[in-house]
Order: sequence, then C-alpha cells, then structure tokens
Amino acid sequence: MKNSRKLSDLFYNNRFLLIFSVVAAVIIWVVVAVEFSPETTITVRNVPIRISSTGLIDSKKLEAFGAENLTVDVTVVGKRYIVEDDSIINDLDAVANTASVTKSGTHKLSVDVGSVSTRPQYEIVSYTVSEVEVLFDYYVEKQVPVEPVVSVENGSFAADGYFAEDFEPAVEKVTIYGPKSEVESVMKVDAYATVAGNLKDNNGFTASLKLAKQNGDTPKYVGIKAVTDEMANGSIYINTLIYKEAKASAAVTFTDVPAGIADAGTIVEYKVEPAQAVFGFSDVVSESVPVATISFNEIDFRNKGEQTFVREYSGKEGVVIKDEETGKPGAGSFTVTVTVKNVGYVTVELPTEENPYAMKDISNRHGLKYEIVGYGKQSMVGVFGASENVYSVSAQDLQLDFSSVAADATGVIEVPVILGRDSCWLDGEPSDYTVKVNIIR
Repeated sequence: MKNSRKLSDLFYNNRFLLIFSVVAAVIIWVVVAVEFSPETTITVRNVPIRISSTGLIDSKKLEAFGAENLTVDVTVVGKRYIVEDDSIINDLDAVANTASVTKSGTHKLSVDVGSVSTRPQYEIVSYTVSEVEVLFDYYVEKQVPVEPVVSVENGSFAADGYFAEDFEPAVEKVTIYGPKSEVESVMKVDAYATVAGNLKDNNGFTASLKLAKQNGDTPKYVGIKAVTDEMANGSIYINTLIYKEAKASAAVTFTDVPAGIADAGTIVEYKVEPAQAVFGFSDVVSESVPVATISFNEIDFRNKGEQTFVREYSGKEGVVIKDEETGKPGAGSFTVTVTVKNVGYVTVELPTEENPYAMKDISNRHGLKYEIVGYGKQSMVGVFGASENVYSVSAQDLQLDFSSVAADATGVIEVPVILGRDSCWLDGEPSDYTVKVNIIR
C-alpha cells in the first residue's frame, strides 16, 4: 500500500504529468502513422539483373558476358515508410531467365522481377525492362602482338641528320581474354600515340591500347591482362632510340693473336669493302667502327695469296649501321681480304723411343715423376711465327702440359705439347700434339 500511494502520487506531480503526456502522444502518433500511413508509388532505379544458372549452362561451361551492368527500374506501391526506405532495392530480385540457352551465342532473355521476402509489404506495379540480350560463350585467352601506331605532329620523327630505330613496346605481346567468338577475331592490339617531331635525343612515350577485330570493329567484352602499371590504365610505354648519322671507316678486329705479337698488322695485311659506311651513334660519334672479327685460327698461314672473309654487321650497343632503303638501323655485309706477310714455318721433331730427349713440364702440381717413351699422334710439331722469330724455334721451346693429369695417374699416358714462344704458334689444334710418358711410382 505504501508503494502504491507513492506511484499514484506521481500523477499529482505537474512535471511528471507533462513528460508522461508527451511520451504517450508520440507513441500514439507513431502507431497511427504506421497503421494509417497513406500508400505511395515510387520507382526504384538501377536494380541489378542477375543471370539465372541452369545445369545445362554449367555442364557446357558457358559464361555470360556483358551481364555485369544490366539493371532495371522497378515501380512499386506500398506504405510510404516501406517503399521510401533505401533498403527496398535489396528486397527486389530481378532475374534474366536462361532456360532457352542451349548453345553459345547472343540470346534474348526474359526478365522477371519479384521479391526476396516471402510476404512483401509492397506491390510491384511495373518495370522498365522485360528482355535483355546476353552473350553466352566459352572463356578463352590468347597472346597477340602490340603494334605501335604513331602520328608525328611536326616533320619527321627524327631530325635531319638523325634516324630512329623501330618503335619497341615495353611488352611485345599481350594476353587478351574474353568470349571465344570475340577473342579469336582479334589479331593484334594497336598502341596509338601522337608525338612531337624533329627529335635528336633518345625518346620514349606512352601509347593508348586499342583492341580491333580483323574487320576493324571493336570486340565486345574482351580485356587485356595488365603486366605493367601503364597497361593497368589502358596504355603501354614505347621505347625508341635516336641515332646521330655519320660516315665512318670500317675496321677489323683480330682475336687469338699470340701474346708476343702486339700488332696483328705486322704479320697480316687486310682491306675492307666497303671501306666506309653510314652509321648511327647514340652517344659520341667515332671515325671508325669495328665491323668484323677474325680469329687467327681461321687464317691459313701457308697461303701467301688473298683470303676472303665475309662478315655481317647488325650493330652493337650505341652504334648501328643505317639501312639506306628503310632509313632505320639494319644490317650490312663487309668483305675482309687478308694477305699473310712476314710469317715463317718450321717443324720440330718430338721425342721418340730411340731419341727420348728431355722436355720441360709445366703445371705438374702433383710432382709426378715420369719418363718420356715416345710421341703421340704426330712425330713432328709445326710452328708458325713472325719471320724474325720462328726460325730460331727448337725442341727446347716445346713443353709438356700436366695441368689435366690427375694425381693418381699410372702407366703410360699422353700429355699435350705446348709452345713456349709468345711470338709463335702451333700449326693446328693443341690436341694434335702429344707425348707419351710413363708415370713412375
């Protein structure tokens, strides 16, 4: 009774009565507003259309292309607080029916719109799309080349007295993907760019990628797999080098020249045809350019007549030859005519069983003890050299090379013979000359 009197006393409190009245009024207003809210008609825009899946499509592994952005506007009627709620779009289910799809190709699909809720509190009155076209096809990938399509704003790409190499995309081939029927009709990807002309310095630029079918149409639903930052933005970087054009003499480099011969020109004469050519230099212009390399092993030093060697020059880093027909870096053929001079020839007898004379050895790192028992493949060693040196070569200049002999070698083995004269060289291959030795244990 005491608590009841206290609760009833609240109703004699003016402040309490005021608060109670306001709360009660709000509750009554909300109930009435919800219960007796007027119905209204609104259009829910851009409701996504989903593609229904069927067992047939799944078994054929067909994919729907171009359906990602299909939408429909749906008109609904219902109480204002229901239909004007932004979340109503999540309760609308727009479906493109694929029951008629039995093979690849473009198909017209009927669109139905319903509700996710089993008992929706609104009515669907109409919708703007009753049919959509969707391409069903097999997903494929393939590689195609990138072909630069460059427009020059002013004159030629390279300035007078300069020329440029072919444009080189950062990626020569790209992977495209999409529906089989569209991908198969794409043979290349064009890279479009407009650049300033009359350039003198090495230059690179960015070009926009554009897909095109064989008939020139733009393929549908075909994409490019990006492997660079530029490609992610639909473009590609194009490299090119610009060369300063200049005439230069053609030079020859000789290799495998004996260490004692400082200048190959002292024992061979040569001439090059053409003696000059037009070259391109990306840096410093040179008066001569090495266009041919000839090994001393290729030259027949017995032949006192002219020997001809043909070499193709396609350029090296920073130096190219200009193709007069295309005006771009190309390849040139140079003929080198060599004449042997001031070269003599002697032969030296190798040790035999009858005359097993002593020879110096080198690289006998295992300290093997041995005795010479005879020659190997040939009994005589042929030696070429500068005339002033070769005729003094004797058996004392021949050496045994133990560098390839194992520490556990036993019995009779063959050891290569080498020449200890820097200004002379053996006739033929080092393996042609060996001496038989018996390893002593």
